[in-house]
Amino acid sequence: MIETRVRRSVLCMLILLTGGLSLANEVTVLNDSFESGGSAVIVGNFVAGERAAVVLTSPCDGNIVAVQIGWLAGGAADPTVERFIHIYEDDGSFPSPGPALLTLDAPLLTPGFLNEFRYTDENNTVPIEVPVVTNQKFYVALEFENPTDVLGGTPSVFRDTNGCKAGKNALFAIPGGWLNFCSFLQGDLVIRAVIDCGAAPTGACCKTDGSCVVVTSAECGSLGGTYQGNGVTCGQANCPQPSGACCKPDGTCVETTPANCSALGGTYQGNNTTCGGVNCPQPTGACCFPSTGGCLNNLTSAQCTGAGGVWQGPSTTCGTIVCFPRGACCLPDGSCVDDVSPEECEALSGLFQGDDTTCATTNCPEPVGACCFGGGAFCLDLTQGDCGIAGGTWIGPATDCLDNDQNGVADDCEAGPCVACDTNCDGSVNGFDVDPFVGLLTGAGTPCAPCSGDVDGDGSVNGFDVDPFVVVLTVGGKC
Repeated sequence: MIETRVRRSVLCMLILLTGGLSLANEVTVLNDSFESGGSAVIVGNFVAGERAAVVLTSPCDGNIVAVQIGWLAGGAADPTVERFIHIYEDDGSFPSPGPALLTLDAPLLTPGFLNEFRYTDENNTVPIEVPVVTNQKFYVALEFENPTDVLGGTPSVFRDTNGCKAGKNALFAIPGGWLNFCSFLQGDLVIRAVIDCGAAPTGACCKTDGSCVVVTSAECGSLGGTYQGNGVTCGQANCPQPSGACCKPDGTCVETTPANCSALGGTYQGNNTTCGGVNCPQPTGACCFPSTGGCLNNLTSAQCTGAGGVWQGPSTTCGTIVCFPRGACCLPDGSCVDDVSPEECEALSGLFQGDDTTCATTNCPEPVGACCFGGGAFCLDLTQGDCGIAGGTWIGPATDCLDNDQNGVADDCEAGPCVACDTNCDGSVNGFDVDPFVGLLTGAGTPCAPCSGDVDGDGSVNGFDVDPFVVVLTVGGKC
């Protein structure tokens, strides 16, 4: 039976590397809680051939690339060459290990250090490389060549001071064989392994703003994202898109995604915000005042309307707009009316030609309509002048050659030409004919050539003439 004696010591320990340096993707696997400068207890009185071992668990699929042996003496002591370092399988028969996976001959151990070994030969040419998988258990054991006498100052392995973990520490005693070392210890042996876990896998990470990046799981967590799994691409991930209030350039608000808000030229107010909870800045522009004919800059729509003005739109200025334009208006029949506002021109179904324009300098396009030949058996869309040159019968502006009833004759040719109704005798049919037409309809007006008010041609002026009059006035349709 081996006798174990202990001596309490405070160790300021450095790592002594035998071989290369550890890499960023390597993980040190340990049972003990020892830290440099902390308390440690030397475990001694081993005899040659005895072994101190720990049972470790791999955190990943990888390779054991180094072992570390804590070595300590009660005073000054020289390095010693011990017999072996063994790495064993764990076959589930604790405290006895399974078959050996690797054996290192004659390790040189320096007191006061966590001695690390990365090669199996003295020339440091054959690296340690023992494959392991996630959650695989294995033993690391030091086999002594030199007897240890703790009281005599010889160096030995040491342990931490906060209890011995069950099933994690083993002793091969002479005599006795493999034993549970926790029967003799009150701490865990400082024997460790270094495992190269390889490059960390990556996958899609859905960030809180709905965007996606390919990173490791740890990196995704640091970004506050949600990891989608190893090997998943952003094209495969369906990252949920956040939404919130978006203040558009016109001062209105819509609840949408950040990407849509940007496409609208808006300013995103943050995830989960609502339009009811934000105050979007209102755009300003020019404001025209009908009562004075004047203009003021930098008013919001609400301010302008409240003051009795007409707002001209966001970012407009008095220097670049005309508050109350008046000019020529081209009517659907090709005629022209002078000195009307855009609103008045629109009411006449016309096309406003711009501020300060006149009919004298405006070429209004001639209207096109159905031109019928042979009673409508043949039809062309022509102006009235071109129809006359061709010898056809012009049906009127905005008529056409469609044969919706498919009887071989254009529908508008069957209806015949419209009766123009220039009720005010100014040479054109336009909005100024409305009041005279109403007078003829009610009997309060006096007809003039060429229009008596009988637009439908039934021989009398009555309510049946109203709809045909409106058609002729606006779009030149069938009478």
